[in-house]
Amino acid sequence: MPELSAEEIQAGVFARLEKYKKLNLLEHFGMFMGIVQVLELNLKLLLHRRFQLELEVMERWTLGRVSTELKNRGVRPDFTHLLDSLVRYRNHIAHSLLANEMMLRDLMGGRETRFEVRELHKGTYELEQLWLLHDWTEANDAWMPVQ
Repeated sequence: MPELSAEEIQAGVFARLEKYKKLNLLEHFGMFMGIVQVLELNLKLLLHRRFQLELEVMERWTLGRVSTELKNRGVRPDFTHLLDSLVRYRNHIAHSLLANEMMLRDLMGGRETRFEVRELHKGTYELEQLWLLHDWTEANDAWMPVQ
């Protein structure tokens, strides 16, 4: 079984993060949410292809539900553990980040804050790390743990 080193992961993630460098908060938010949706679709396609789940059944599933199903099917726990962390970031970013940032800016006299932006950056790092691992796992057909 091929291996992916920590150095390869770090280099790959840093390269993937380049696309966010010149984005403002709303652009970064939109990019994050869009990439999460594409990842979710890819994981649903994995469930369909590998475990014969019908796409119509999964159509309205959340990323959290997809993660649970992957765990229940025995997909490698290192991947699903990182996916669970991404689900928490995604939920916060989707439901609270912009509202919290606007309230904080109002309290700070219109100045940009770092509180919510930092959460977006941490979530983005995990997203890009997971996407890199997704691509590697897919290319090496390494979805199931080695027995």
